[in-house]
Amino acid sequence: MGTDGGEQFAGEVPLRREGLPALFDPHFLWQAYRRIREQRLEAIVSTSLIAGLHGALLKLLTGLPFWMDEHNVEWHCAKRYGHRFWWVIYLLEGFILKLADHVTCVSEADRERLISNFRLSPERVAVAPNGVDYPRLAEGDKAERSGGKRVLFFGVLDYPPNAEAVKVLATQIAPKVKNEIQIVVAGRGGDSLRDLYPRLEFHGFVDDIHQLVRECDGLVVPILAGGGTRMKILETLACERPVVSTTCGAEGIDREAAGRALTITDSFDEMAEWVNSLPLGARAKPGPGFAELYDWEKIWQNKAPL
Repeated sequence: MGTDGGEQFAGEVPLRREGLPALFDPHFLWQAYRRIREQRLEAIVSTSLIAGLHGALLKLLTGLPFWMDEHNVEWHCAKRYGHRFWWVIYLLEGFILKLADHVTCVSEADRERLISNFRLSPERVAVAPNGVDYPRLAEGDKAERSGGKRVLFFGVLDYPPNAEAVKVLATQIAPKVKNEIQIVVAGRGGDSLRDLYPRLEFHGFVDDIHQLVRECDGLVVPILAGGGTRMKILETLACERPVVSTTCGAEGIDREAAGRALTITDSFDEMAEWVNSLPLGARAKPGPGFAELYDWEKIWQNKAPL
């Protein structure tokens, strides 16, 4: 049940609207309720605030166990990037989580936020971290490439924290980076940024982002807001490329597991120096505990009881 009613989701009950208007869809709620009764479903799982509100209401209507999967602590993210109605998100999120029988999040930092800010029982909140297919990414194409040094930033570029990071990259870091070094930005939603930041090389949506990661010498993550854990960092580490990130950008990622492959600094001057001193063809393996924490197979083995 969700927002996509395409043929590939046969049997799905789609929402009829998107964004804020989809927050409460009585037609969807009724159809979902009927589907639960007809198919005798045994549990409700939601993975966003929009799905979460419907999940909480279905829990009240049916009495079924309700599991809320929190990819981000949404009110905290909204407050960080200056959303003036973050407190409304806080109230909504609190209502949903109070009704949830089980809550999962992606890091210990988020778990502590959920427990302390919503006064949830610690037994109800578990960490199920984001992960990567580490063996496949680590054993990817290792052919030497030609050309000069390149560094990368990627993400959904119309997502406010990523858009802010691109601005920081262009205005605070790029002017201090040697002109011969290419600064590549990839991801959908960046069309409006091309003319604003001509020093950056925009690639738009990339079919194989991991191949682009391997074709660059490192990842720069000047993130100042957001939550959860940054998949871009985990994927780049798995591809054995070095990463420099702000404290916020690397939040929730185990530093010992990342090892020397991850450099953390909140100084944009130091980020620029990191880029300038990065070796051409740089390689950097994460720490020995990376696979145990962030490889999907290990996560499944360790967290399957959830």
